Amino acid sequence: MSLSITHTAAEGTLIDGTARGDGSAEILKRHGWRWGGSISCWYVPRSRDHAARRREIDATADQLRAAGFTVEVTIDDTYRSAAEVEATTTVRQEERATRLADSAERKGAAAEAADAAARRAHEALPPMGEPIKVGHHSEGRHRSAIARADAAMRRSIDADEEAKRARERAAIAAAATEQRNAAHRI
Repeated sequence: MSLSITHTAAEGTLIDGTARGDGSAEILKRHGWRWGGSISCWYVPRSRDHAARRREIDATADQLRAAGFTVEVTIDDTYRSAAEVEATTTVRQEERATRLADSAERKGAAAEAADAAARRAHEALPPMGEPIKVGHHSEGRHRSAIARADAAMRRSIDADEEAKRARERAAIAAAATEQRNAAHRI
């Protein structure tokens, strides 16, 4: 299997050509690489706009070769201007804030739906807190209704907490660019 490790100032250090279950993940994790779900590849954290960590890249490549992979390494250490770095950082932050705001909105809708389901499950319980009639033919139905109401309430609480965390993350991301620029104005 052929893998390609590349480093550029704009993208950082990335590896291309890996596949789930091919044995590369253990080696990459051992050397501090992380999986980037949004970019669908492995990357070295905090490698954008920094010089390539050649020792780390060479050690990773050597271990991958020892594991039977063909590895090609391409390094471009050309730096970008500060204005270009700032512009791409601002764009990435704005995209992240938008994604998190969308996620918060979806999770808020899911929380409202879970709350409505919990209310319906609670309304299905026997009225006035009627006790379970042990041995009666309705006992199983009553216990099931209580279990459903309890599970629905738990899902509602969890969904509400998740929506709250998503709203907080979205608010923090939205303020990130403003805070970075405010520090430069002082």
